[in-house]
Amino acid sequence: MNTSALNPGFLSRSVGPIHINLDRQLYSASEVLNFEKTKAHQQLSTFIHHMFSGEVVNCTENRPAGHWALRAACNAQAYHSPVSLVVNGRDELALTKQVQQHMEAFVDQVRSGRYTTPDDVPYDSVLHLGIGGSDLGPRLLNDVFSKLDLGEPPALKIRFAANVDFHEMKAALAALNPKTTLVIIASKSFSTRETLHNAQHIFKWLDAAGPAYRAKALVAATCKPNKAIEVGVAADRVFEFSETVGGRYSLWGPVSIGVRMVHGNLVFNELLEGAALMDGHVLESKASQCIPTLLALSDLYNLEHGVASLMLSPYDSRLGQLVPYLQQLWMESLGKGVNNKGELLDRPACPILWGDVGTNGQHAFFQMLHQSRIASSVELIAVVQPDHDEVRSHQVLLSHALAQSEAFSVGRLNSPAELGNPASNYKSCPGHRPVQMMFLDSLTPYSLGALLCLWEHRTAALAAMQNINPFDQWGVELGKGIAEQLEHSVPPGHAPAENPVTAHLINHFLKNAAQ
Repeated sequence: MNTSALNPGFLSRSVGPIHINLDRQLYSASEVLNFEKTKAHQQLSTFIHHMFSGEVVNCTENRPAGHWALRAACNAQAYHSPVSLVVNGRDELALTKQVQQHMEAFVDQVRSGRYTTPDDVPYDSVLHLGIGGSDLGPRLLNDVFSKLDLGEPPALKIRFAANVDFHEMKAALAALNPKTTLVIIASKSFSTRETLHNAQHIFKWLDAAGPAYRAKALVAATCKPNKAIEVGVAADRVFEFSETVGGRYSLWGPVSIGVRMVHGNLVFNELLEGAALMDGHVLESKASQCIPTLLALSDLYNLEHGVASLMLSPYDSRLGQLVPYLQQLWMESLGKGVNNKGELLDRPACPILWGDVGTNGQHAFFQMLHQSRIASSVELIAVVQPDHDEVRSHQVLLSHALAQSEAFSVGRLNSPAELGNPASNYKSCPGHRPVQMMFLDSLTPYSLGALLCLWEHRTAALAAMQNINPFDQWGVELGKGIAEQLEHSVPPGHAPAENPVTAHLINHFLKNAAQ
């Protein structure tokens, strides 16, 4: 068991609005201090230097990773070390700053009512089209911001449509007026099949309202501006970001322009400031003091000891969308089977991430965590200062979070009097679960930015320690390719599927769809 528990607080660290405690981990304090002497630490240090210098860190696609530039462009004071991102002779930091200023100006026009419909009426709604990283990030931000006390109500309403399943689109459109709705098409490559398929529905929806509406309604966020212009988005409403920004790392930039429209530039820029604080922390801190590094070290140690599950439970209902967002960031980045040399890994590169808000999870799956033989680490997030005055309710909530942290670690063993009595085993909990406890001073755009950036760096750190690439996703591409082929097999009379099981399933679909 963790020997630092003999000295409580030894593995506690704070940066800005975030405090973590790792005293209930399985490793010892000496292992943390010795980490800086290891090969994994050397790999991590090199990775951090290369990433913030604009060098290639995405080896399979031969690219730098430039998502941090979306935060650094307008928060240079947070980066005490020199940072640089030049790609093919283009200064991406300078371009990012220009785009952000352009975006802020357009957002102010929309929110003030100066950018109007063809009928000279202010827009009152936003429809966001995107999927994966182009959807989960903006969706999370809007969900949290909508539940915070930001001083004024949202300026516009927003709806999201990601799934190619038309049921989601139908529900979104039911709440919108095509004459007063701005449509954000968010796609890094502007070739994402689900997003472009959904866009065709929206074009028809806008055109049915009148021939003038589509031209003014469309806005795009992409790294392929020419493709957006080809489908009818005006050039001055195409907001470009660098090809070095992966989709699941893109919420900091133009992909979230709809969230800016709804909640304002000041709110969004506060988010970026909190993230830049975490970037600066990673750049300046020793490994033994760096919060993302320590969390990644916990994940790596747990993996080495067969703990391949990580349950995350935020004890704040406003963070209800946090786990779905982090699942993509975490498992699309770290769900790999080979390292950067192409060598097969002998264990998972990350634990499976799952969970739900507390205290809901306590009445759902915490039973399994306490008593089953499935090995899982536990991470709990609590917010010290709520946005309400019900002190007693908040005390009860925090007491549950603290109690679960203790219970997972300490457990409940049979007393001497119960030993030898099988019936007493029903209440026995083995404990010794690795537990991470995190506190946010309060939930604000600033602290949310720091939290999400922390997870990005934690993800990258775990990848670097294992010499894997967190910025590609070739497994995702496999399914996309097969789906594109099968689109020609599903309609009657088209080429049959080559795989016999798939052909059988298609025949069942066609037979029952015709009835």
